[in-house]
Amino acid sequence: MTEFALILPVFIFIVLGLLAFGRVFWYWLDANHLANETARWAVVDRNPYAPQTLQSHVRNSSTVEFHNNVKVCIDFPDGASDVGNRVRVRIQKQLSAVPLLGIGTIDVDASSTMRIERIADGGTAPTTFKGDGTQDVGTCS
Repeated sequence: MTEFALILPVFIFIVLGLLAFGRVFWYWLDANHLANETARWAVVDRNPYAPQTLQSHVRNSSTVEFHNNVKVCIDFPDGASDVGNRVRVRIQKQLSAVPLLGIGTIDVDASSTMRIERIADGGTAPTTFKGDGTQDVGTCS
């Protein structure tokens, strides 16, 4: 009984650490998947989630915890939105590693960059989103 009492706090600490790591890792995978999916839709100039913007879809497509205070930004690193130039989607979220206690804040960042393949209807700029930040959710750093 004494040995069990000595090892139980260490065992519980290890199990809770594994659970916290798994939770943060799951959100990191989810953010990367959403960034890749959003970038893919952006480079072909399609929005299957209309009337929502692509940025709003990312925010609304995960859990309630992820939905709160998430930042979703789409921009053009090359400065122009022409075919062949890059589109970058960034997702940023701060998570508490131990949500019950509110300690251990961790930044979960995801990014995906792809080249614009198509602009709908022969236009000069993508129509599914604005890359000027006017439809972004939050401001990415």
